[in-house]
Amino acid sequence: MTEGMRRYREPYELKISAKENLDGRWLVAIAITVVAWLMVDAFTSNSGANAMVKYVWENGRIVREAAASSSFNNLMSIVALIIGGPVEFGIAAYFLKLARYEPAEFTDMFSGFSLFKTNFVLNLLIVLFTLLWTLLFIIPGIIAGISYSMAYYIVNDEPEIGAMEAIRKSKEMMYGHKMRFFRFCMSFLGWVLIGIITFGLGMIYVVPYYRAAKANFYLDLKESCSV
Repeated sequence: MTEGMRRYREPYELKISAKENLDGRWLVAIAITVVAWLMVDAFTSNSGANAMVKYVWENGRIVREAAASSSFNNLMSIVALIIGGPVEFGIAAYFLKLARYEPAEFTDMFSGFSLFKTNFVLNLLIVLFTLLWTLLFIIPGIIAGISYSMAYYIVNDEPEIGAMEAIRKSKEMMYGHKMRFFRFCMSFLGWVLIGIITFGLGMIYVVPYYRAAKANFYLDLKESCSV
């Protein structure tokens, strides 16, 4: 079957596979999601509880409170930049194993540190390139982010390649499929809104669900590349 004739799985089909992958493994998937958030996002300058306490109620009005822990937050932002790549690799490794019905363990989320240099550089390049494209306009930034979205899965499958090669292969893999990935992401919009209105608690369910489905998206796309 040629690529042009191949039928790709629809978002709802990827979600069905994701739920099958997560069946009996939700607790581990949630634990990985929470630990990854604590390691990379929770204490950075623009997220987590610290970002929520900058405004307080005082004498019947809302006033801005000085961010006493800003130095700490800035430090954690640097730490997040350093370990973000290995953590993202480890998350991809865990959910990729689930999608392939292979044994997956909580410790898989730390597997990216064995390829620290590659994953650190990959994260740095993705952040830098996406930022540069975003400076032109928001749409090019979104497109760039989508183009690089398969990079960590590629490094999982080909650990010998470098960061730039992973980005190049991701761009090639996503060529002609960026809108399909965008539609896939938009299919989670309702779930994300539920996560927001539940003050973030709903995201404990949404994020593992999305990551499991995204791993299936990668496998579906990779199959077409090998046809």
